[in-house]
Amino acid sequence: MKVAQEDGSRRVESRKKDSARLVWDTKPKRAPNPRDIEFQTAEIVIPNPHRDQPTLSSFVRGLSTADIDRARMNRLIWGDNLLAMQALLASGYEGEIALIYIDPPFWTGENYYNSVMVGTKEVTTSPSIIERLAYKDIWEGGIDSYLDMLYPRLQLMKRLLSENGVLFVHNDWHMGHYIKVACDEVFGRNNFRSEIVWQRITGHSDAKRFGMVHDTIFEYSKSDEYTYVPQPRKRKEEYIESHFRGDPNGRLYRLDNATAPAHGAIGKPMRFGDRVLSPPKGTMWRWTQDKIDRLMAQGRIVFTSKGTPAVKWYLDEKPPPPAHSLWTDIPPVNPQAKERIDFPTQKPEELMERIINSSSSNGDLVADFFCGSGTTLAVAERLGRRWIGCDFTKFAIQMIRNRLVGMDAHPFLLENIGNYQRHMAYLAGARIYEMQHIVLKLYGATPREDLPELGTRKGDDGVTELVYVGYPDRAVTSKKVEELAKQAETLDGTGYNRLVVLGWDYEYNYEELLADRRRTPLLRKSKVEILNRTIPPEVYEYLRTHSSSDDVESFSGKVRFHDKPYLKLARPIRERSQGNAKVTVGIERYVIFDLPIEDDKQKNEVREIAKKSFAALLDYWAVDWDYEPPTFRSTWQAFRGFGKNMKQVPISVTHELPTGKKYLIAVRAIDVFGSDATATCSVDLR
Repeated sequence: MKVAQEDGSRRVESRKKDSARLVWDTKPKRAPNPRDIEFQTAEIVIPNPHRDQPTLSSFVRGLSTADIDRARMNRLIWGDNLLAMQALLASGYEGEIALIYIDPPFWTGENYYNSVMVGTKEVTTSPSIIERLAYKDIWEGGIDSYLDMLYPRLQLMKRLLSENGVLFVHNDWHMGHYIKVACDEVFGRNNFRSEIVWQRITGHSDAKRFGMVHDTIFEYSKSDEYTYVPQPRKRKEEYIESHFRGDPNGRLYRLDNATAPAHGAIGKPMRFGDRVLSPPKGTMWRWTQDKIDRLMAQGRIVFTSKGTPAVKWYLDEKPPPPAHSLWTDIPPVNPQAKERIDFPTQKPEELMERIINSSSSNGDLVADFFCGSGTTLAVAERLGRRWIGCDFTKFAIQMIRNRLVGMDAHPFLLENIGNYQRHMAYLAGARIYEMQHIVLKLYGATPREDLPELGTRKGDDGVTELVYVGYPDRAVTSKKVEELAKQAETLDGTGYNRLVVLGWDYEYNYEELLADRRRTPLLRKSKVEILNRTIPPEVYEYLRTHSSSDDVESFSGKVRFHDKPYLKLARPIRERSQGNAKVTVGIERYVIFDLPIEDDKQKNEVREIAKKSFAALLDYWAVDWDYEPPTFRSTWQAFRGFGKNMKQVPISVTHELPTGKKYLIAVRAIDVFGSDATATCSVDLR
């Protein structure tokens, strides 16, 4: 930018310093502000490694939603990280986070279909549109839309960081140069601290260029006062093998030369035990006589076959040199490693250990807003840090929860962004009834003018259906569906024989409660067929980009409304046990009606496996032994595990409960495709 000034007869041009900026057509003109968005606690997870004999700790007894100090508990958030960060700022987290690490999509265009095991069969799941955005890194507007995504998030991260906080941004050659300039603009070029080059693979063959074997990690601080603790470089195994040997106790040591260059001085003879030795010409002994005497007394000086002295230095006594900006000593996750969870972008724990230890202390708060496989959270947990993780895909949240449960993590909150669907509608400028019209049209139904929550559609079998769309900020209840079924019998004079329910979410134990209601006089004689379906995450993306229901052609055939999974619990079994009662609960049946698998052969194979054992479909299930709506407190968990440690989950569990009260027991099951269902049962121990 040039500014012209008149100085007498001379014209002086001054330039503004450091005015370079990234400019693109859709660049946000103002930073996003905090928003008072409610977090909904979907689950309080209390991991228990003794899954056959779970016990409730004092932490759990009496714990209710009102008792939760979210500022002290670790938090795993499912939802858009932009909304999550705005909500965190509004709830008091500004300036509270010591370290943020993000590994945003690299804009590679890679195809991240998920592979899952069902029984002994590996199948490929078809990703939803929202998963394709997260994992395939396809951004409709090219570089512009990538920057539209990242830039406002960087602005929020800066506000969340403490004054001595640090941000690490992991990237590669696809977008690294753009990310660097964006970070310079948001954090200030003077707050750039390091460009770390991590060699993630040892070799890459590419006939058209030098093989790309590294990623780049940019480090930025919020201010001049920032936390940095030097980290040791990892010694390579081949170096240790070639330079060190083991003593009789297996302790590794190497022999170092006892001389140093004399630089023109005359080396004096020294006494080594009963020997007096002169150093070779041009050298001198490295230590004083006192130091030589101490080393001799410690048995640290030995004599080579030529009779020259050498000193033993043990590997565990000599710290490795500090790590610099080139990290070639941390390999990628080994396929056989215990930490391997078969997540496509999983980073090694050693990488996160170095980053977290370098810029935070015990008890500090660490965050990862693209937490993917959960490595940041798992390492932060192990190193004694508090943490916040966020991801938009249920697949990632599911994997992270399993990973944390498997490592016996401290209790943590699993949260949704409250009124999430409503906020998605508002982001697009839509009203609730307009959003309901959008959902109806995406389903193929014609919205009614008189009843905006209802529409009609001719089914594939020719039956005209009455279609209901639930409200985005509340769960569909069995009572509401009972009323709708009654209304369907007489609506429009002739009535409708089929009611399709499209729900954002359903109340706990919905299927059982609805079955009970259908046995009441009001519905016992009803001939209305009720189909329950879930509104898929793809609709969120539609609501991001469309403000009305006029244009649904671009999404035609892409949005699939799946039947809600069905979970049925077995009748609880009670036994007396020393004043308490042993209660056994189990899953009697779990059914997925629509399998998210494109390959018909694989789909049929999974159906056959599920016929023999529905447990093969289950990835995780948990029990709240004393459920107090609306918060589910997971005090017992079973999950399949990862890789070679994967095994089928049990379908029942026994637990001791004190007698004298009636318990409502809740069970939440999540299948290998990420769908979930919840059911409850009661047991009277009065």
